Formats: sequence, C-alpha cells, structure tokens
Amino acid sequence: MKTVLAALLLFPCLLHAGPEELKSYARVQPRKVNEGSALLASRRFPGVFWAINDSGGEPVLYPVSRDGAAVSASTSSYGVAVASAANRDWEALAMDGEGNILIGDIGNNSNKRRDLAVYSVPEPDPYKDALTAPARKARLRYADQRAFPPEERNFDGEAMFWAGGSLYIISKNRADTLAKLYRLESLSPEKENAARLVSRFDSRAMVTDAAMSPDGALLAVLTYEGIWTFGRPARAGDYFSGPASFLGIAAGQCEGIAFDGPGALVVSNEERDLFRVPLSSLKPVR
Repeated sequence: MKTVLAALLLFPCLLHAGPEELKSYARVQPRKVNEGSALLASRRFPGVFWAINDSGGEPVLYPVSRDGAAVSASTSSYGVAVASAANRDWEALAMDGEGNILIGDIGNNSNKRRDLAVYSVPEPDPYKDALTAPARKARLRYADQRAFPPEERNFDGEAMFWAGGSLYIISKNRADTLAKLYRLESLSPEKENAARLVSRFDSRAMVTDAAMSPDGALLAVLTYEGIWTFGRPARAGDYFSGPASFLGIAAGQCEGIAFDGPGALVVSNEERDLFRVPLSSLKPVR
C-alpha cells in the first residue's frame, strides 16, 4: 500500500497560496442546528439537505432547504427523530445504495472509544415523517488500532462516503497531516465490523466531512483549510488515487459538504453559514 502525497511536491505554490474568502449566500435558519457536523444531499427530495448536531446533540436528522430554511412536516416541532439511536458523537452522514441514510457516531477526539457505530435508517420524508423506523446499529472498530488511546491519536473520524457498495471513513488525524481512508467490508448488526485501512493522503489539514457525487465520479473532501476533489480512482477502492484538485478556503470552522447538482458544492460551517462553491474554482494539482 502506497502513501498518496498530495501534489505538495508537484504544485507547492498552489497549496501555499492564500485561501479564498468565501461569502455566505444563506444561513441555516433553524436554531436547533446549533453545532452542525455534517451535510447530506437528499436523493428523494430535490433541494433538501440533511444535517446533524455533534456530541451531546439529540439523535435527530434535521432537513433544511438549499437556502437554509427548515423543512418540516409539523408547525410545532422540527426534525426527524431517529428511534433507537443515541448521539454519543455524531460526525458524519452518507447515503448507501438502497437509499438509507448512514449516520456516523464516529467522533473520537481522545481515541479511547470502543463503542463506535454507524446507524442506518431509510431516508424519511421530511414533509410527512415525525419519527423514523427504528435505526439499525452496526458497531465498528479500526482494524489497525491496538491501544485505547494509542500513542499517536489518529483514529478520530468526521467524514464518510458510500462508493462501490461499501462505506468508507476518512480519518481526522491529530498527530500528523495524513488522512487515512478506511473501508468497511460489512455493516452487520450481528458483530463488530472491521474498518480496514486502504490508503493515506496528505490532506494538509484535518478532514471534517466528505461527499461522493451522485454518479460516483467525484469525491469531495472538506478540511479546515480547503476542499479537495478526487476523480475516478487509478487503483480499485483507493479513492485518493484519482486525479486531484484543491481550493484553499477561509469560511470559519467548516464541518459539512454536499454536492448541489453536477457543478457545485454546498459547504456549511458551525456558525450556520452556507457557501456555494463551483467545482470550476478548484484547480488541478495532480
């Protein structure tokens, strides 16, 4: 397995260029989304995005419109509760191939957790549903983690995406700038599922979210300092091995990213600002 080094050596001037100051086009209006940690574009409902709060938040999916307004089936309550689920530290969202929303309870700041999990629930109708069906819980572990906590705390996670029939997790390394790509071979509720290391990539900053385009052709990875995209992988399953592009950004503490049609990304920060980023603004680095 080779470590994929971002085009730091090929295009150092691009990676060290000043960040682009993004201007918010809207805000997430519902104040219940007070510490948004991920963003996911709906497949069933155009213009709807799902958001979650991180550690200590309610186990609730919050639907918002493209302009940040609440999408609600009720005038008295907001959000779709996820039955039979607990929010220890929800940090990531993804959509599997059958239309289920996958919720990553994978926040692991201290790297001590032994109860990491992914919840799976059929995507609800935000205009009708007040409560989802009970979520299915799959426990997971990193196959290469031997100590809790390890000496190098590189087993935190805030980013997931679905591709090729599998769920992938991207690590938020705290000891170095390498992001690790893991693949889960199963999401069985019957056992502890192993997340196996596929590759590494020098993301230059901590990874906070990821999104796969609906056609599976482009992976977007959000960090505290910018946005990476990766085209179709040169090596099967190694989504860091495809053609890479990058845009340095300044937009607060960005935690959510999602595709908005074929040509743009929507980014959210913890201050509830929304930003639209054309894919054309990212520059090839490999």
